[in-house]
Amino acid sequence: MRKEEVVACSFDSWYNSFKDYTTESLIFDLPKEVLDFLKNAPLILPKNLIYMRKDNTEFSESDEDNWTDEDADDNKRPNFPDFEKVINKGIESLGGYAFAKLNWSAPKDATWVSFGNSLKCYSAADILLLLKASDFVSYDILAPFSLCSDAPASEQAYSNLKLILRRWHDFRPEGEFRCFVKSRSIIAISQRNWDAYFTFVDTEQANIVQAITKFFKEKVKDRFPLQNYVLDVYTSQNFRSSKCVKIIDFNVFGPPTDALLFKWPELEAANPGQEIWFRKQEDKSLRSGNLNKYKIPIDLADIASGADPAKLIDLVQAQVEEQNEAAAKESPSQS
Repeated sequence: MRKEEVVACSFDSWYNSFKDYTTESLIFDLPKEVLDFLKNAPLILPKNLIYMRKDNTEFSESDEDNWTDEDADDNKRPNFPDFEKVINKGIESLGGYAFAKLNWSAPKDATWVSFGNSLKCYSAADILLLLKASDFVSYDILAPFSLCSDAPASEQAYSNLKLILRRWHDFRPEGEFRCFVKSRSIIAISQRNWDAYFTFVDTEQANIVQAITKFFKEKVKDRFPLQNYVLDVYTSQNFRSSKCVKIIDFNVFGPPTDALLFKWPELEAANPGQEIWFRKQEDKSLRSGNLNKYKIPIDLADIASGADPAKLIDLVQAQVEEQNEAAAKESPSQS
């Protein structure tokens, strides 16, 4: 894999060429202070999130006072008023809520830290919290070129990081598919939400493959610059519609892209022009479980479901206290 392949799959590299076939999106530069916060700062709740506790009647006023007065040092809280104003305006223009990601990755592994276990963001504060808690996003920031043969250790970061806001759509999970493209031909298609059985995928396999391959040949094949890559798409149930298929994202062909129901060695050995492999979840007893995908501890189930938001506040507060204690131990004594 080469750096140019990774850059070609960066959202800002392909969006303008395919904007008619994907979700409406806005692209923003990441200011240095925001990037530094995402890279280096401890996990601290944005100021306007800590007051969500006021709406929970399970807490006494003394609990609230202890949190807001003793534990919340406003001088240490992330505060990017100009950036937040721009992002909040962008969210409003997209309907009042949006899906956020960086150049390559979305914070799908951080939904446990959001109320409602969702990536739907209503404000810049929501976005910062998700981005800060995501290992996927950290990879985008720190080492997107780490697997590139032409990237020395000193050049594994990327200097043109962007924040992407996408108009929110409630996509059906059974409509998402990952297409593996080799020598400009689709060699394999995998159900994207691999951990669940869907009747739609089982019964409509032929129509799904036909719709995706037709869209690929007409809209993507001769327009995307790479020979080998991964294309994520969404298909509606109306296969007769000219807008049946939409582009979700482009990814590099090979790790770190997830091969889902395939293995990378078999994909790398596949011959372009062969019959397209299609894999779906066959176990009818499986139902989607987003927490299981990202190895989230079972103790966080209540947090992720939104059933007990107090646990999230307590978790973050404990993390902040631990970080403060560690910092105090590392600092020289003042005497």
